[in-house]
Amino acid sequence: MNKDIKVRELKHEYDSCFKPNQRYLNSLPDIQNGAFDDEPIDFVGIHNFHLPIRIREKNGDTQEVMASITGTVSLEAEKRGINMSRIIRTFYKSKDEVFDINKLEKVLKDYQRDLQSFDAHILMNFKYRIWQDALRSTHIEKMEDHQGYYEGIVIDGGWQYYNITFDVNLDRSGEFKRILWMDYVYSSACPCSTELTLHNMYERGMFGIPHSQRSVARIGIEFGKESVWIEDLLDICRQAIPTETLVFCKRIDEQAFSELNGANPIFVEDAIRKLKHILNQNEQITDFKIVCLHAESLHSHSAISVTTKGVNESIFNHHVTLGELKDIALSIC
Repeated sequence: MNKDIKVRELKHEYDSCFKPNQRYLNSLPDIQNGAFDDEPIDFVGIHNFHLPIRIREKNGDTQEVMASITGTVSLEAEKRGINMSRIIRTFYKSKDEVFDINKLEKVLKDYQRDLQSFDAHILMNFKYRIWQDALRSTHIEKMEDHQGYYEGIVIDGGWQYYNITFDVNLDRSGEFKRILWMDYVYSSACPCSTELTLHNMYERGMFGIPHSQRSVARIGIEFGKESVWIEDLLDICRQAIPTETLVFCKRIDEQAFSELNGANPIFVEDAIRKLKHILNQNEQITDFKIVCLHAESLHSHSAISVTTKGVNESIFNHHVTLGELKDIALSIC
């Protein structure tokens, strides 16, 4: 190393021909791995690293999604920091594999080994598409079977995209925890507004329209080795609250949606209780958290409700942070 070089004599250009040899690589400074002793850090890593990955569907098919990944590990007191790029490199080892939530256990074990850490955590967020049939509209389509061509009735529909997060953790004892998060967006017709509108109609002969609004339930479920698929959680949501917002909508579907809302008026308190009741019936789900937000069309504010299963020493807690609420509100904009 030439320590007598003058700064003004340095070249201000990029040398595209330079190929570092091993001696040069060994000479690079590495201040992260020098002598150090301070406070340990629970988790440190990277956030919003993007990677196209393939997700396994319940029916065995796959779909490619663009995932936003947060990867973190624990940092012990004798280490100043970690090599952040190793987290990305570790993930790239598995980039061509087909992922489900259990596949991330292998990635976490690679994290622990490559970064010499005790605890490892991954958040993988992506939009997952599932076909949604129209409520009532259909069309005639030419089809073919062994007897030839014929015309058949086909239900209309479109792709609904769901905000999904795989939330997985591997601790120093080797325990692997898996949490599946989903945002379920639905319409909530106000029961109070419905009754007041009917009262006005019957008592005064006045026409009115009850208010309803786009709403969202953010649901996180913890489960064991027997997987709960994204499709399973969606079925649970649709069973509890059937007024999911529509993708494909003709006039007949809009009329049906009005009818569906009229049959299912729901307060934010009702929504979260319905979801909690049905989640409690699923033996595969060991713990859960639900946050419901109704973006009121009547008020200038939103209504929220929060609940958990109530498990002792739960990974979830009953409070919800301002950051979480802001993020949930953005998911229905």
